[in-house]
Amino acid sequence: MPDRLTLTRLVLVYPSQVFALPDVPGYVIHQVLGQGGFAAVYLATQVAVGREVAVKIDNRVLTTDRDRHRFFREVNSAGRLSDHPHVVGLYDAGTLPEGRPYLVMELCTGGSLANLVHERGSLPPDEVRDIGLRIADALGAAHHLGVLHRDIKPGNILINRYGLVGLADFGLASILAPDSEQSATLEALTPAYAAPEAFALVEPAAPADVYSLGATLYTLLAGRPPRFPDVGSPSIPTILRMHHEPIPAPPWVPAPLMNVILRSLATDPAARYPDGVALRDALAQLPAEAGTRTLPYQPSFDQSSFPSLPSPTLPSPPTLPSPSPSVAGFPEAVPVPPARSAPGFSLGAGSSSLRIAVATLLVVSVTVGALWMLKPFGSNGVEVQDGPGQSGAQLPAEPGGQAESGQTVDGVDFGVTTTAADCAAVGSDGTGGRCTKDAECWSGMVVIVGKVEITRQPCEDLHRWETFAIAPLPLDALTSNQRTLAAHPTVKQLCNKKMMWRSRRAQLQVPASKWMVDVLPPSEKAYQEGARVYRCVAAIIDRNGDGTKGSAFTAAT
Repeated sequence: MPDRLTLTRLVLVYPSQVFALPDVPGYVIHQVLGQGGFAAVYLATQVAVGREVAVKIDNRVLTTDRDRHRFFREVNSAGRLSDHPHVVGLYDAGTLPEGRPYLVMELCTGGSLANLVHERGSLPPDEVRDIGLRIADALGAAHHLGVLHRDIKPGNILINRYGLVGLADFGLASILAPDSEQSATLEALTPAYAAPEAFALVEPAAPADVYSLGATLYTLLAGRPPRFPDVGSPSIPTILRMHHEPIPAPPWVPAPLMNVILRSLATDPAARYPDGVALRDALAQLPAEAGTRTLPYQPSFDQSSFPSLPSPTLPSPPTLPSPSPSVAGFPEAVPVPPARSAPGFSLGAGSSSLRIAVATLLVVSVTVGALWMLKPFGSNGVEVQDGPGQSGAQLPAEPGGQAESGQTVDGVDFGVTTTAADCAAVGSDGTGGRCTKDAECWSGMVVIVGKVEITRQPCEDLHRWETFAIAPLPLDALTSNQRTLAAHPTVKQLCNKKMMWRSRRAQLQVPASKWMVDVLPPSEKAYQEGARVYRCVAAIIDRNGDGTKGSAFTAAT
């Protein structure tokens, strides 16, 4: 289900692929487990103790003493929670010689709750209450220490090799945000799980974490977030209006449990539970019919065992816009039958679950507008300057190619009508590149172990990606695997910033630095049915937008 307002890009890779592995003192790096726009996660061995760990290395560089000081300060705060049984452990941190920060974390092999919901649908109420107790206990310990999470969601709750749930990325929502203190920002926002005051840039506080955990528990029960559309990428005003709509209660959820969750989701932060401890205690006091497990729950965190520390300051409730009378009411939740009850929630220690679990630790295009920080590099690593073409003037295409249109050209079935007229891709020798005659637009892209998930969308609607070239698969890369294709030299020759820049329409006033380029292979189903073409796609990076309308690459006007 969509939960981001910007380009969402999740990439997992096969261990057999070859990458230049970094050198981290004290660790032997074995392979890439996951990578994305801002970071890569590696499987490593901690030499001193001989244990396997996950090492996350950020792509950004801490260039100032202020950034480095804040990084280690936040890491220190997050590290104080590592001994909690329901917090994914943070073992070590540092910076590489070039200034890139890294974190060493517990290796979780059981997947995330996002994976669990995807596989099983909604979870039984007793299981959700049990999960809520444990995560709220961890959250309460954090709040008592003055630490906020700021990005609680099913994807950030992992299952370790012993079947225990743990909250991951504690405090990392602000650790790796350059040049910002622990303050209100849209850079650490997952809209489907963010509290309404976060959109008004109110100073982060404990009730916002309570809201996010409440939204997570609702998702586990209903199979979808409480205040977010089923499809599409809504604008911030749309989400704010939805915060004023009633939340439908799944009929199979006992009323006492639902009431606790609804209080956590109150629009007014003052009406919620003030912190994780209060939410934990409310869940623990539910009657048996609301969902209890065979064994009674014993809290791990007891405030009496901690020194007294000031509680996080509760912000004044923000003034949120009133819902427009013309806006349709929040749609009823799609009925999702309760999943079959299970004695636990361990997914085992399979390598597939491991890759998925580690991917949730990535800081990968997970923020509203975070992609605006990407530098203008093409997919082949060649930097593209805005230069004199910044006004949007189209550069001339290289000579070559016939100005012909058709679905099948030179024995290649492109599956759509293509053209060589005014098509820059035709000038890319050896690629067989052409342009689609009609504009093609797409939703956000997710890549898991090389498999792409994407949806074709009308170009007049909000969309993320647009096709600017199409070509036959290289003979030595007949595959639907996105990672394999993206690394192929022939594909990189076509799918890059320079080719994208030459393919744009003249009237589009967007500089090259505002574009991102990627490769779209045939789907697995289409490949099995004989499709043998791939597409070069591009998207505008806009920190203040949630998509674009129209097409920048229509070859024939």
